[in-house]
Amino acid sequence: MSRLDNLSNHKHEVKNEMESLWARLERAEWDIDYLENSVSSTTHIEVDEHLVEKQIVDKAEKKKMQVKPTSSCTTMLSQIKSQKTVKKAGGAVGSWMKGSGDNVDNIYFFTDSTNNVLLEFANTEAFTSRHYLKKAKKVMLPFFWQGTGLHVYNDFVFFHRNGTVNEIIKYNILTNTTKSVNIEGAGHVPPYELSPYTKIDLAMDEQGLWAIFADSMGKIVLTKIDHHKMEVGQSWNTTCSRNNAEAAFVICGTLYVMYNSPSGGRSHIDCIYDTVDLIDSQEIPTLHFPKRYSSHSSVNYNPRDQSLYAWDDGYQIVYKFESRKKLEHM
Repeated sequence: MSRLDNLSNHKHEVKNEMESLWARLERAEWDIDYLENSVSSTTHIEVDEHLVEKQIVDKAEKKKMQVKPTSSCTTMLSQIKSQKTVKKAGGAVGSWMKGSGDNVDNIYFFTDSTNNVLLEFANTEAFTSRHYLKKAKKVMLPFFWQGTGLHVYNDFVFFHRNGTVNEIIKYNILTNTTKSVNIEGAGHVPPYELSPYTKIDLAMDEQGLWAIFADSMGKIVLTKIDHHKMEVGQSWNTTCSRNNAEAAFVICGTLYVMYNSPSGGRSHIDCIYDTVDLIDSQEIPTLHFPKRYSSHSSVNYNPRDQSLYAWDDGYQIVYKFESRKKLEHM
């Protein structure tokens, strides 16, 4: 059963308990009125009434605690603040990012939806230099990747292996070794209708690695992956549709899905799914990105500098955003 189903059951249980407790309180009030008319002292009944009210508060607080996040990460995106075009390199489809590991400024550049060569740069300055290709370190992966859903954490490259339905590879650049895991049910339907070359997208946030794919009904599924052990964790069946979706990313366990028109235009976030149910997506307005070129083939969130690294029709772009706390919605 998903976390959302558990929360729905909790809400139903607390509703029944509240109704029962309020009935008891109402009956206690009737008893108080009766005793006030028959005896002079009501101290004992007043104590009982206080206890009933305390039980109501305790029950409500207990249920509220059950929906609090399991980690200290409660940041949510509130609006796109700025955009910077860093470079134009490669074709219309690709992916780029700053390494999301510890104390690294390396830039990683993946061109095309299927390839096995990535370029590694020491920093943004090397990447944006005129002779950037001479400053690049070529890294040959043991397998070709599929789509643009790649990610680099420390010295590990995570990607969907081309030619497989749902095998995710973890490649150690330093030791030239690999580990893998298969995600059952993934890889059959692209999660983004406007980016059909990506069958499984990978995202990294403050809580680790995530896989994003679609089910047979056209809804996007979010699955947690233990990137140390390469084991599949919990999955969430979101309410987000793949229709006209172009990309997505995860921040603090919350999925943000970007949509566009088939002809390209102004990208916007129209569906948000929070794995700890602290955000009511119905109360969040549509979040628009600045209109630039065509459409995004990939968007990668970096939890270290809290920026979005996007590939828009061959342009490498960085988006900065404003944030707030999820708990402000409770």
